[in-house]
Amino acid sequence: MPDSLSAGQKAARTRKRRAAAAKAVRTRRRLSAFAKAHASEAASKDALRMYCQSHGWHVAFFEGATGSPRTGIIDAIAFRLGRKDGDLLDVRLVQRKGGKAGVTGREIARLKHAAGGAMVNWLIAEFDGETLHLLPDDPFA
Repeated sequence: MPDSLSAGQKAARTRKRRAAAAKAVRTRRRLSAFAKAHASEAASKDALRMYCQSHGWHVAFFEGATGSPRTGIIDAIAFRLGRKDGDLLDVRLVQRKGGKAGVTGREIARLKHAAGGAMVNWLIAEFDGETLHLLPDDPFA
């Protein structure tokens, strides 16, 4: 590296350094937003789990294989046996929001549509000690 640089070379080096610094700031902000999104997602999941537990509901979360949230409108399902009739099931489809995310009318419409299209069927799973037998024979077809 030469000991003395011309004015143009100094200016070019300064521009490169400033551009690199600006890129680093953008990266830090992006990672910070990423971390914030994951923290609020985890907090909303814990809050829903605690609420369900304290009010007699069970909750199951729909997640990808890595534990990341999936992309559909339904994030979780809350369910409990009927309070007056133990043969009935009360089910709620849940979309979670966290942090500064607000609910939109479009999301409410999608969730209502999903609830209206939910399918319920029956299945008996009998395990004889060696094999699991399902009735009807092909319940997931």
